[in-house]
Amino acid sequence: MKRLFFAIWPDECTRQQCVKIANAVVPEQAHSVQAANIHVTLLFLGNIDPDKEERFKQALAAVQAPRMTLCFDKLSFWKKPGILCLTTTNPSPEIESFVEVLSKLARGLGIPIDERPFKPHVTLAKKVKNQVSLGFDPIIWHSSSFSLVESCQVSSGIVYRTVGEWKANKA
Repeated sequence: MKRLFFAIWPDECTRQQCVKIANAVVPEQAHSVQAANIHVTLLFLGNIDPDKEERFKQALAAVQAPRMTLCFDKLSFWKKPGILCLTTTNPSPEIESFVEVLSKLARGLGIPIDERPFKPHVTLAKKVKNQVSLGFDPIIWHSSSFSLVESCQVSSGIVYRTVGEWKANKA
């Protein structure tokens, strides 16, 4: 079994913008997300057996993925999970539609998914106790691909390993 999710990765410039904001605001007691792990989760799948993983990959051959652009313009604190993240005040209808396509595929394969509405975000830190604030220029995040990613526990923490990648349409 692998712990899997779909994600979009930042380019290096976007990653560094996120790290700069995290370095400016993450409290000492919190745990910063490693720079290499910065991403936007499109859909969390959970623990998936190899057969379902392979069937999902085969089903993705027929999927037309859009080029994706998000504008992260707000620093948000989600109290219950204790997460400090970048969010958007102007969600992308293309990404929301694409996440619904992935969700339907997952349901069709018998993979239970979280039914809460998709909220694009970039987690900067975990175990945060209080809201922090910072003025910053919006981060424009472009992606021309999406990935199936495995979350792996290692001695130094969590690492994310790409197990599949699909390019967006040329249009």
